[in-house]
Amino acid sequence: MQTMLDGSLSGVLLLEAMYDSAGQVDDFRILATNQTLSDITGIDGQAIIGQTMGGVYPGYKEGGFFALYCQTQNDGKPRRGEYYYEDERLTGWFEVSIARQDNHLVLTTTNTTEAHKATETATLATKHLQTVIDLSQVGIFVFSPVLDEAGQLVDFRFKTINRMVAALVGQTPDVITGAVASDWFISYRETGLFDYYRHTYLTGEMQRFDIHYNVDGFDVWFDVQSVRVDNDVLVTFTDYTLLKQAQQALELQAADNQHQAELINSVLDSSDSGIIAFDAIRGPAQQGQIIDFRFMVVNRACIGLLGKTIDEMVGNTLLTIFPGNVETGLFDLYKQTTETGQPGRTEVYYNHDGLDFWLDISAQKLGDGFVVTFTDVSPIKRANKAVEASAAELTTVIDTAQAGIFLFEPVFGDHNQVVDFRFRLANRQLAAYVGQEPAAVIGELGSRWFPGYKTNGLFDTYLKAYVTGRTQRFDFHYDTDGIDVWLDIMATKMGNEVLVTFADYTNLKRLQRQLEHSIIDLRRSNESLQQFAYVASHDLQEPLRKIQSFGDVLQQRFGPELGEMGSDLISRMQIASARMSSLIHDLLTYSRLSAKPGDLKPVALTNVVARVLDDLDLTIRETGAIIQAIDLPTLPGDESQLRQLFQNLLTNALKFRKVDIAPVITIHSQEVLLENLPQTISPPRKVPVYQCITIVDNGIGFDQKYADRIFQVFQRLHTRAQYDGTGIGLAIVKRVIDNHSGAIRAHSTPGQGATFELYLPI
Repeated sequence: MQTMLDGSLSGVLLLEAMYDSAGQVDDFRILATNQTLSDITGIDGQAIIGQTMGGVYPGYKEGGFFALYCQTQNDGKPRRGEYYYEDERLTGWFEVSIARQDNHLVLTTTNTTEAHKATETATLATKHLQTVIDLSQVGIFVFSPVLDEAGQLVDFRFKTINRMVAALVGQTPDVITGAVASDWFISYRETGLFDYYRHTYLTGEMQRFDIHYNVDGFDVWFDVQSVRVDNDVLVTFTDYTLLKQAQQALELQAADNQHQAELINSVLDSSDSGIIAFDAIRGPAQQGQIIDFRFMVVNRACIGLLGKTIDEMVGNTLLTIFPGNVETGLFDLYKQTTETGQPGRTEVYYNHDGLDFWLDISAQKLGDGFVVTFTDVSPIKRANKAVEASAAELTTVIDTAQAGIFLFEPVFGDHNQVVDFRFRLANRQLAAYVGQEPAAVIGELGSRWFPGYKTNGLFDTYLKAYVTGRTQRFDFHYDTDGIDVWLDIMATKMGNEVLVTFADYTNLKRLQRQLEHSIIDLRRSNESLQQFAYVASHDLQEPLRKIQSFGDVLQQRFGPELGEMGSDLISRMQIASARMSSLIHDLLTYSRLSAKPGDLKPVALTNVVARVLDDLDLTIRETGAIIQAIDLPTLPGDESQLRQLFQNLLTNALKFRKVDIAPVITIHSQEVLLENLPQTISPPRKVPVYQCITIVDNGIGFDQKYADRIFQVFQRLHTRAQYDGTGIGLAIVKRVIDNHSGAIRAHSTPGQGATFELYLPI
């Protein structure tokens, strides 16, 4: 029996109460222990049998253990809790379960110190453990509060839930998640559960309690713990109904031997771990060598873990049922433990005999055999592999990102001030600036690879993000440490570290500077061109005026002497010089339009068109033209340039008229939304609404294939003998439209007039 206890993964103590003269319990005597207790405490279990708890564990009264034992001794109620123990020999956290059997106490304990230390690490891996949670035999759920109109807590709502909780009501987590607790557990207020959870939510105090939930069709015992997390309540519980039932059954037994046997069986069967006792089978022909092992005792957990009944295993041999133990090396481990007495511990992947799981196995010698304790750790293994795979994927994503990414942790000086940062993570983009791999940069100080960042302002900005917690987004020119780059940087505090991401736009910056220089050069060129055009116009007009003047003198004074031929030549000379003068004037006008106007002011197009019509009054009367301008708008623009635009368009409409038919010209406008613009129209500046000014005439028209050509300089569709002009008028119109960030298109059919559409932003 002692060997069976030694095979348990939990420490076990059998205690007897000791009373003082007044009949009060003043201590407990140790009647029995197991090997696991010795491993947990470092105190020889056999040496303390017969001693008092106070003598062996002097701190157990101050730590609250003694009071717990006395309560169970007095009222017979089992108790469980987690307590901190400390004396000169033993320090740590222990989870303790205590039950009374007649006048004896059965104590089981587990050292949970490492679990406490691992809490913080486990919190960081929460999202990777969802699968583990769902497969856990522990119920886990998160409650969010439900408040009434007065702000009073009246219920809780399931925010997160694992499969074990959902299984209590025959559902899956997705059905229960989001539901109000009282909809599924109608009587949970009457049992006191609601009050426990409300107390945790309102006070923030963690609560640990046992409860017998025997309403709503349940009859189960739970060990419950509730903790407030932010604005929620995290609840975990363990169903120890089987242990409770086993304990109650033990209380019916009177005999001490029967009591101890059933107590041990209850402990074994209530364990989540599989526990099996084996006897060695030795072959005479093999000179007493172990050839197999026989199942002697099997606990109930093995049924679920191994998929075999107890009857199928007890009395049978290990290699008959599970021959895969040879290939996995477990059989050799068991032989070594049996032959040498040395405990064996291993973690193995078992994929034989219809089983597929990871096992954590512990073997201890028992007579001419051994006791093995094993736990299915597959969920944890899968979670670890998932975490490793996610980490590898994340590293690949970070290293292949075009942006530089690194994580800085602060380095503190003697006065607890941040004096530098250390790379905790760095991707290839960052490491490439110093010609290294990420592994060479990680763990080093920022100033080790980038000494200039301490003095060029970068360190101060990262420190500001760390101290204030406010994200810093800025452009930075890094031109130290042999590096000359332009960066778009964002620094964000993340926990106790600073995450920095940056994009290198050095090439774009260089292009921008080149473009700025080109713009400056272009402006200078335009200014020189305008000055040249003005001077050239003045210098060219002067000799033309003299030619025209001398021609007039020759025509008036010497006309008879020159004869008809001489007069005709002079007339041709006068016409050519007039045409040249007009051409120079139009070219000067066109060159002056090369620069966009400055501030645009509201211009009433009705007034502009009226002034143009005044200028063209003589031509209008001579041709009998009818011109209608209907509700023209007011637009932002340059009045002088817009006047030139309408002057040229209306002049062309009057010039290219049909013979013996009076010109009819209509000007009207309408608003056009950006999305409704014709597909062939693409203004350089996009605005929500445009004014479309349409000019329609009944003239001779033109072939549509020339619709783009007519806006080019010196482009004429007719000879000078047919129609006079310089071929610059529509080029001026196009330049004015461009200067106003608009667009123009023309469409026509020969003999059916022409239509010009001007799209100007409002």
